[in-house]
Amino acid sequence: MKQILGRTAVAGAALLASAVLAGCGPGPATRSGGSAAGGSGSAGGDGGAFRNAKCMASGAPVALAIGTRSNNPTPSLSSLDSSLVTSAINAKKQITVVRVDGAPQSVFDQAYTPSGANSGAQKASYDNYVNKLNGVLAGTSDSATNIRAQVAQVNVIQAVDVAASDLQYAGGGNLLVLDSGLQTMAPLDFTTGLLADDPQTIASYLKAAHELPDLSGIHVEFSGIGWTAAPQASLGIAYQNKMVQIWSAIAATAGASCIAIDPAAPKYQSALSGLPPVSVVSLPRPPKPPKSCSTTDLNDANNVGFDYDSTQFRDPSGARVTLQKLANVIVSTGESVTLTGATSSEGSDAYNKRLSLERAQAVQATLVQLKVPASRITTQGDGSHLPGRLNDRGSNGQLLIGPAIQNRKVVAKLTGSSCSSLWNPSGTASGAAWPTAITGGGTAVSGSRHGPRGSRRQAR
Repeated sequence: MKQILGRTAVAGAALLASAVLAGCGPGPATRSGGSAAGGSGSAGGDGGAFRNAKCMASGAPVALAIGTRSNNPTPSLSSLDSSLVTSAINAKKQITVVRVDGAPQSVFDQAYTPSGANSGAQKASYDNYVNKLNGVLAGTSDSATNIRAQVAQVNVIQAVDVAASDLQYAGGGNLLVLDSGLQTMAPLDFTTGLLADDPQTIASYLKAAHELPDLSGIHVEFSGIGWTAAPQASLGIAYQNKMVQIWSAIAATAGASCIAIDPAAPKYQSALSGLPPVSVVSLPRPPKPPKSCSTTDLNDANNVGFDYDSTQFRDPSGARVTLQKLANVIVSTGESVTLTGATSSEGSDAYNKRLSLERAQAVQATLVQLKVPASRITTQGDGSHLPGRLNDRGSNGQLLIGPAIQNRKVVAKLTGSSCSSLWNPSGTASGAAWPTAITGGGTAVSGSRHGPRGSRRQAR
């Protein structure tokens, strides 16, 4: 009985199981530091290397979203993946293969239907089906069935949606995603700084914008998440783990029945050449610590982010560590601080200004707990009108998740007699009131206060 091709979109590849292909690639992919990593201690481990491998259902329909594209290590199926595909074929269940690029589409969508009056004829029909599937996985010259990327950039979430739609039609099944997950298109454009943001916040924004696929009843497996190929630089262990967290949060928020992760390094470190370009994602710069007479953004990057549409700190202990550093500067220098809350453009002006003020007041309350005199703290909320904010709307009015999350912050400006000038973000005369902001003066409020949970269109 023929086996499913292990490595995808490689001209002249033999029809062998992936375990046999382990030594034929250009070499193992590596994390920063140069050592191969995998659940079993070797590149390309499968089966036992998986986290939650029992999540996947044998004999169920299978959809594969495969990123044979620039900046992504050439994908390969693990032995677990191959066994899931084989069990689906034997159970006469639907197999779908989706190309991951800038305009994802299905390149194979067919169940095995036996034909022939005797065992020999039926074996021939089985082999013909597997040969056809293997031909698609190996790459064809027809753009309609070619698994190799055809369109520049990458839209992984759309590929997942295409694959999930076929599985929903089939009544559920296994969705195998073989890609780094570094999408470069709205609504999940990692070139806009999403690596610095909170995974659940990203998933919540996608849900509020109705950009999540329907994964209910679907078992999801991610392979190769966070692994990259030149010219995309290595993400390193921390951001690779962050990518796993982001996609796990997306899948869970989208209703996936369960989620499995293959943490093993891809077998092949290079991407295929000659494919459409994909933008390089830059790694976030570490946030600068607060210092005298400085302006500091307090947001997810330094753990002073807020739960979605709330004034509750997402990471209360992390926020307190950061705010302790700010409090130390204020107390030691005798300076005062102006806290200005800001939001994305989602929601009404009145709602956003009130929410942004309440977030500034939540920061104020923690600073007071950390022995900063309330008289040295001024709070104001500017909603989505903070000068210098990022444009978080696309040309068609679509909310851009990366800039939107970066716009949701509290800005802390330290001033004092040793500082050269007062903060003047509105362009008015030095020391003048910010005309569009709601101000809260110097009165501390309870740190347990929560903002209203508005409708999805008001969610910030």
